[in-house]
This record gives sequence, structure tokens and C-alpha cells, in this order.
Amino acid sequence: MTWSKWFVEPAFTSIFFLLGVLTLYWFSTSKLIKYMENRGQHPDPNQVRTIFGLIYMVILLIVTQVSVMGTDHSWVFTNFQIFAVVFVSYFLMLEIRIWQLALATLIFMAIDGTLTIGLTWAYAVVYIGFYLTMKLIKNHRHSPWRDYFDFASTALFFSTILWWLILLRFNLGWTIAAWEILFSFLLLSIMYVYVDSLLAGADTLAQLTYTTNYDELTRVHNFYSFKKAFGHQFTAAQTEHHPLTLMLFDIDHFKHVNDTYGHLTGDYVLSHVAELITQQLQTIDSTLVLYRTGGEEFTIIFDNYTIGQAREHVDAVAQGVRSAEFRHAGKTIDISISVGATQLKTEDDSQVDLYRRADESLYYSKRHGRDQVTIG
Repeated sequence: MTWSKWFVEPAFTSIFFLLGVLTLYWFSTSKLIKYMENRGQHPDPNQVRTIFGLIYMVILLIVTQVSVMGTDHSWVFTNFQIFAVVFVSYFLMLEIRIWQLALATLIFMAIDGTLTIGLTWAYAVVYIGFYLTMKLIKNHRHSPWRDYFDFASTALFFSTILWWLILLRFNLGWTIAAWEILFSFLLLSIMYVYVDSLLAGADTLAQLTYTTNYDELTRVHNFYSFKKAFGHQFTAAQTEHHPLTLMLFDIDHFKHVNDTYGHLTGDYVLSHVAELITQQLQTIDSTLVLYRTGGEEFTIIFDNYTIGQAREHVDAVAQGVRSAEFRHAGKTIDISISVGATQLKTEDDSQVDLYRRADESLYYSKRHGRDQVTIG
């Protein structure tokens, strides 16, 4: 058999298979994150990619291994197993304990029917050591070239041991084992460059997404994020006929705070109000989100809450601000909020109708003494 037949063709096939696996993974997670966001959820992209990646790799490992189980060529997907270990440990960085990893390995061996084969236990030990070592080097990163060297040398070391064990078990011959080790090194190097570029792009996108959706000062969602969420939740409430309550509030006499104590104190008040209410919302309902929709104006969407159900929480938010201590630059400041709240009504034709009514209630509170809640 010529060199081009038993090296070049399998190499190209393996490369395209690997890239296809990675591209499908990235495409699927991106679609899943987008789907969750379109439904008004706020997923953590890294968490979604980690959980989906683990499930994805486990399914692929089982499917590929079952397809060759019991044959004389059950070793052909060894490089894919190596790739899966590297992907899960180095790129997903899963926090898996040793006993969990050992249990997963035993289950895989049971599915593969190799529990009674001595060399398989040696594979298992090497794979576990491989996983733990890749985790270790990922947690101790240096310069880009040093990181790649650590990655490549570790991968090559463990790949060589694994293929030596495969050689012993299947009598493959040193030439085939050497080429497979070269395949493994080539595949993992391509994966390093490809996945690293994807993750770098994802980090850039995440930063842009954060900048687009979050207020830089208060670290809560901004008006753009509110418009997206409010549009989706308003449509869903009308379509599915469930309640929706909107709460708008302003920090009372905020201009006076800025004029009297300075803008740094004003920034402190905005940030502290946002922090207090965000923490409070988490204790009420973890799905509730605080939005900064103006200078000193904030909004909370009580999705699937009637005005009666939301009123208790609205009052609690106002009371929480009223009773909190605001102290900056050695000065104590009394802070309160004026609130307007309303529930979606059958005659509301658009989001504007609901928002306008809440806004009118807010300004009623401000015109009639502030530090109060008005229901519209």
C-alpha cells in the first residue's frame, strides 16, 4: 500500500471529521443560546457550552465505539477518544472529581465489553492521568507559545503511551502506531488552533454582548436589553394569556444629590441602589431582572405576575431602598424611590400602552410627594 493511500487519505478524512465535529458543536451551542435568549432567558454561554459539550462528546464516544465494538478494528477511533479527553479537560475545563471520572470510565468499558481485558485497565489509568494533566496545564497558562508547547508535548506524551498499549493488544506493528501517533499530534494541533480561535472570537462577542446589554456603571441590564425582553414577554403574555406587570421607579431628588454631594456620590447612589435591588430580586424570584432604563430610572418586569401578586414585592423593593444606609465620602444620605406599576390589560394594543400607563403612575407618585407607590 502506498504512502498516499494509508497516510494522506486517512489524515484528510480525520481532519475533516474533527472539524465537522467541532463546527457542529459550535453551531448547535450558538443556536441553543440564541433560542434561550429569544425566550426571554439569560443563559450563561460558558455554562451552556460546557454542559452541551459534555453530553455531545459522551454521545459521540459511545456511538463511534459501538460501531466498531467486537471487531478487529475496534482501535480505529482511539484518536477520537484522545481528542474527546483533550476537548473536555482542556477546553471545557469540567470540574469532574476522580471518582466520577473513574465511574464514567468503567461505564464506558462495560459498554465496550472490555472489563475483562487487562490492557484496557491500563488504558483507563492513562486516560485518567491524561485528563488530570491537561487540566493542570490549562490552569497554569503562560505565553501563547509556551501554552501551545505544554499542550502539544503533553498530548504527544500520552498519545504515545496509549498507542503503545494499542500496539501490544492488537499487534499493529510499529509503523502503523507511529503514523497514528503522528495523526494524533496533527489532529490535536489543528484542534488547538481552531478551538482557541473560536473561544477567542466568543470572548470578543461576549464582551460586545455585555457592552450592548449591560449598563457600565450599575452592572445591570440596560434599556436596549429591556426593549428586547419587554417585547418578547409582552407578546408571550398576550398570546398565552398570562399576566404581566411592569414596575418603573426613579430615585427621588437625584439631581439634588448630584448638585449637593457631587457626581461621584451620585454614581455611588445609582450603583448601590442597583446592587441592593438586584440582591433583593434574587431572594424573591431568580428570574426577575433589574433594568436601568434612564439616568436615575429603573424598571422591573414581573412576568407571569398579576398586580396583586407583584404589589407585595414592589412595596418590599421600595422599603428596602428606604431603610438602606447610603454613606459616601463620610456623608450619610437618605434615599427613597417613587414607583409606578401596572398590569397588562386586554385593551392594551401594544407595549407602549402598558409602558405609558406605568410611566404615568410613576409621575403621579413624583408629583404627589415622592417616596410612594402608585398603581395604574
